[in-house]
Amino acid sequence: MPPMDHAFFSTYFLPATLVLIMGGMGLSLSLQNFRNVLRFPKAVVVGLVAQMVVLPLLAFGLAHAFGLSPTYAAGLMIVASCPGGASAGLISHLLKANVALSMCLTTINSLLCVATIPWLVDASLGYFMKQEAHITLPFWSTVKDIALLTLLPTGVGLWLRSRYPAFAKAADRPLRYLMPIMLMVAFAGVAGAEHRGTESLVTSVRLLLPPTLLLNGLGMLLGLLLAFVFRLGPMSRITIPLEVGLQNVSLAIFVSQVMLHNNGMAFVAVVYSSFSFGTAVLFGYTLREATRRIRRFLYFRRLQRFREGLKGRR
Repeated sequence: MPPMDHAFFSTYFLPATLVLIMGGMGLSLSLQNFRNVLRFPKAVVVGLVAQMVVLPLLAFGLAHAFGLSPTYAAGLMIVASCPGGASAGLISHLLKANVALSMCLTTINSLLCVATIPWLVDASLGYFMKQEAHITLPFWSTVKDIALLTLLPTGVGLWLRSRYPAFAKAADRPLRYLMPIMLMVAFAGVAGAEHRGTESLVTSVRLLLPPTLLLNGLGMLLGLLLAFVFRLGPMSRITIPLEVGLQNVSLAIFVSQVMLHNNGMAFVAVVYSSFSFGTAVLFGYTLREATRRIRRFLYFRRLQRFREGLKGRR
């Protein structure tokens, strides 16, 4: 992809896509959604622990298990250190899961990453590459980007739903089809440019695909396990794995290329982004359908026992 096209995708198309996604989710939300999450903060804490503690530990173990080179090992840690991407909220929205929880987790983790990413990346570089690379994220610039790309469009969507509910309902359905298409085009445009300068592309993909795929899949399974252990609701049990399994790869690429000037580390995020959206959709859909069938089975089982009890009394 020519440099001009890459600049267009990363500077204009991708931010516009994220704004559309967050605005579309806002159309499906009400203030009551956020009040419910704040009333039950356990789900938020479980989600943050899964994202900020479990996932980096998993990435560390996978880097050792696969014997990744220092550059790729550090790149895997950078991916795991980033907050959940807006696409997690999109999939929660499409699957009608707990979108408000997804929004809260993405927003809180995006704010906390200002402190956690520099520490985790610095520790990873010191361990895997035996070098120091002190990095910082500009706090107010990060807050501004989060507000412009998530909070502001979501707030506009909430306002439109409260003031013009008929419009919100009419716009919701076409946006459900348009948003994933735009998101995939945006990431394809950015990812297509990021692999330039990487030697032996096919060999690198073969090397990175197993650990990145396991980071994605095992991360979602561990998130689901934590949600079950702490007895969260069925919709939260779908949302938390999605938040753990979908990282903000744009931020990972930014840290790797702009701050550390390392294409190899950035390529880890590119490989991760090439499949993570599809695997998360498949995982979330399968989990939702399994939840529905189990609940239906339990309902009819209770109904059958109730009828058998009535017959016994007669």
